[in-house]
Amino acid sequence: MTATKTLIAAALIAVSAVGSSAFAQSYSHLDPITASQKSRAEVLADLEIYRESGLAAADRTEDFALNVGQRAKAEARYAELKASPKYAALVQKFAAKEGKGAMTEGVAAR
Repeated sequence: MTATKTLIAAALIAVSAVGSSAFAQSYSHLDPITASQKSRAEVLADLEIYRESGLAAADRTEDFALNVGQRAKAEARYAELKASPKYAALVQKFAAKEGKGAMTEGVAAR
């Protein structure tokens, strides 16, 4: 009975060792996130453009086959908005809000 338990335990250890390396490879996209080169204002502006372009709605759709044309339009609109002065204005707006919030927080903390 002890020998059987030992064999089962050894088999489980071997399987888990093989499985853990396969698991690590298949979930490599879950590696820790590194620091972004974008500011918070840029990320928030990009998010607003993403939503406004319709790309967010297209990404929420489960059936991509029915939505190819709509997605292509949204991607084109996103690229257009991202290259427009509106994106730069949004970045400035969010940067100003962030700066104002930091000053307010400093005052409130005193």
